[in-house]
Amino acid sequence: MHSPRICILVLNWNGANDTIDCVQSLKGITYPDAEIVVIDNGSTDDSVRLIESAHRDVKMIELESNLFYGGGNNAGLHWAQELDFDYVMFLNNDTTVEPDFLEPLLEGFESSPQVGMVAPLMCYAAEPDLIWYAGGVVNLWTGVVEHRHIRKNIASLDLSLQKTDYVTGCCLMMPTVLLTQLGGFDPSFNMYGEDVDLSLRTRAAGYDLLFVPESKIFHKVSASVGGEFSLKKMRRKLAGLFRLYSKFVKWYQWPVLVPGQILFFLYKSAQLVKLKPSSSQGNSFPEATH
Repeated sequence: MHSPRICILVLNWNGANDTIDCVQSLKGITYPDAEIVVIDNGSTDDSVRLIESAHRDVKMIELESNLFYGGGNNAGLHWAQELDFDYVMFLNNDTTVEPDFLEPLLEGFESSPQVGMVAPLMCYAAEPDLIWYAGGVVNLWTGVVEHRHIRKNIASLDLSLQKTDYVTGCCLMMPTVLLTQLGGFDPSFNMYGEDVDLSLRTRAAGYDLLFVPESKIFHKVSASVGGEFSLKKMRRKLAGLFRLYSKFVKWYQWPVLVPGQILFFLYKSAQLVKLKPSSSQGNSFPEATH
């Protein structure tokens, strides 16, 4: 019986230590037919040498310049497509994985031919019982793009296999053929929103997106309320969201969406200013993307 070949793409930009840890965890997976590929996105530090020294047996694609999230991962997709991999996974370099995380994701695809994208349960690395991603919500009327159950304890919820509005680019798996047909990520986003855009295009093509809680990974982000965010990062996320809205929001939705987003941004900016003296605090801007 044919065992699907999976290409796991780990994008690195000046983050060798995280990438080395991520690859080390991937080397312990139980699925036998997966290849780990590190894409160096034009790092300006010593990343390439450090990663190659730590993992000499891992394929590395070196890009001459930083093509951002979408462009860098598209380069990996092109490589995987040329080598006829059945599935491609995009995995953030600041993650680690459970050894058996791939098998449930493959079962998700096998549950229906209409499944076009799957994602695992993602928890905080520092607090592994707290959820970072357990499915995503997209509302083009209100502009809300957020993770479900963020910062909730796993024990307090009864998580099950279910459809989701979008999959975060932190860990996203798709059939290579479908991903290629859809053109991969839209590089015009530069940063933030690419994953939601790809998710919406996948759904528009008639495919379902699945959240698979039996598969689990860990993400190295702060579990404090909004501790991951700065005002600068908020602005970048907002720019990515409005790029997203420009592609998908209907003309009659704009009069509702724009005022709400402006008020939301002003409110969260004011929260950041109040909390600025404390490095352990931040805002609660919804984690819309990877």
